[in-house]
Amino acid sequence: MNRIGLPLGLAALLVSFSASAVRVPTGTDDINLNVNAFLQARYEGTFEGSVERSFNSDFFLRRARIQVSGTAYKTLSFLIQTDNSQLGKRGTPTSVGTATNPGFVQDLVIGWTPIEDFTVEMGLLLTPTSRILGYSASGGQVQIEAPIDIIFQNLDRGFRQNGVEVRGFLLARRIHYRAGVFEGFGSQAAAAPNPPINPGGKPMIGAHVRLNLIGEETGYAFNAMYLDGKPRASIGASVQYQPRAACPAAVTGCSIASGTGVTATINDYKFFGGDGFVDLPLPGDMEFSADGGIFRWDYGDNFPRTGTGYAGSLNFRVGVIGAYVSAYKFGSDSGFPHTSDRRKIAGGLAWFIKGQADKITIEVNNITPGAPGSPATIAPVADANGLKGPSLTAIWLQGQAGF
Repeated sequence: MNRIGLPLGLAALLVSFSASAVRVPTGTDDINLNVNAFLQARYEGTFEGSVERSFNSDFFLRRARIQVSGTAYKTLSFLIQTDNSQLGKRGTPTSVGTATNPGFVQDLVIGWTPIEDFTVEMGLLLTPTSRILGYSASGGQVQIEAPIDIIFQNLDRGFRQNGVEVRGFLLARRIHYRAGVFEGFGSQAAAAPNPPINPGGKPMIGAHVRLNLIGEETGYAFNAMYLDGKPRASIGASVQYQPRAACPAAVTGCSIASGTGVTATINDYKFFGGDGFVDLPLPGDMEFSADGGIFRWDYGDNFPRTGTGYAGSLNFRVGVIGAYVSAYKFGSDSGFPHTSDRRKIAGGLAWFIKGQADKITIEVNNITPGAPGSPATIAPVADANGLKGPSLTAIWLQGQAGF
């Protein structure tokens, strides 16, 4: 293998192994340039999602991405991916409302591979969380959405932060690792009524380590099912830490360790996670995969984001048809405010037109707490009753194309 093989795993961020990029001629063998497009159109039907408690329909574009990636001079790699997320999702009276995240940079990665199986990357990167929480939105998921609603990092956007990391393999690719430093919360001076956040601007540190028990995975993001006839199994662990930065993506509402007002001290932000994965081809063009994980967020005492989450899925494929069940749950520690508690149970079918990149998926799910009477969203909303609060049942039908 040449040394650039690992950075090329960045392509797994967008498309599966069966999809092909559009190669752009550069006039030189020293530079390779590829262009990809990735589109997701979704229908969402929610029960009791309207003011009249009826069945409510919504048509929108879940993702609309353009990716440019390539290599240069055998040791350098690069990727930039833009997105227009949730375009036309219910919330405005027009059929094409403003996207929740219009025209933004989703990923920007610059890599350098001085030796085989060792890459240094910087840019807007996926933070090390867990294999399950970091599935590729296109080539990775059998289910329509990974358990994104239990991502409680202090300051991510779509699980990404600006930073620098090392990524590679050890012991004949038995061990896969990612470790780096990320922006997290930058230093925020005290300003009434808020205390100082992360004095000195110390970065967030994060790491993810996997032991490949069967086979190997070289992608920048992972798959829930590979559809390539190769068995894989692994276990992994992750950690994140940033001092005095236990704030829920805002300078207000931070978790206080001691004191009050501008003289208060904020708790440290901590995350720990562990997970397992297996993907086994079966005779007769069949395949079975499963994953499961447990995750711990620590924002300090008596804070709604301090608690434990669980997630997992079972996936089975016969030919081009796949079936799955998936679930996640997060609960604050006993006695804490339960406004961040949430749960989702889902099941569905996928028709793989061409691998993972081009497919049609239908899913029925139930999310607690939901938002009956409020059609703006079906994602979990804050509710003081936690998992005893209202739930929402929905049908998702999604078409996806990547090339």
